[in-house]
Amino acid sequence: MTIFIIASFLFYSLNITGFKIGKFHLATSCLKDEPIDLVFYIPYAIGVVLFLIKPDIAAWILLFLFVFIQIIFYTSTYKYWLKPNLDKIRSYNAYFAETHHIIKAQENRLVPDTFHLSIFLMFWVNLFLIIFYLIS
Repeated sequence: MTIFIIASFLFYSLNITGFKIGKFHLATSCLKDEPIDLVFYIPYAIGVVLFLIKPDIAAWILLFLFVFIQIIFYTSTYKYWLKPNLDKIRSYNAYFAETHHIIKAQENRLVPDTFHLSIFLMFWVNLFLIIFYLIS
């Protein structure tokens, strides 16, 4: 579990620095494009470090953080999967046009780029891992 939490954190850190090799553009840099992401990154970093030091206490912090992040993901992305909004889809597709898409972007349905699909999946897995950790 700890390895997955660290790996997810390191992958999410690509959002801070950006990640591009040649024509392969996985993540944009939030420092340059979306500084609001630091609001999520800093508590996440603190939670991961605390988890390495005091896992029993930090698990509760990470649980709160992962639940909060899922709420943010719902308001910013998930709800547009369920009920498409063409303006939001156009905006998302334009903003992330340069990033890699494992599933081709569509005009009438929000299809997140590869980085965001990976982050969504990792954060769900982390949420369940933390819940199982706290239960056991």
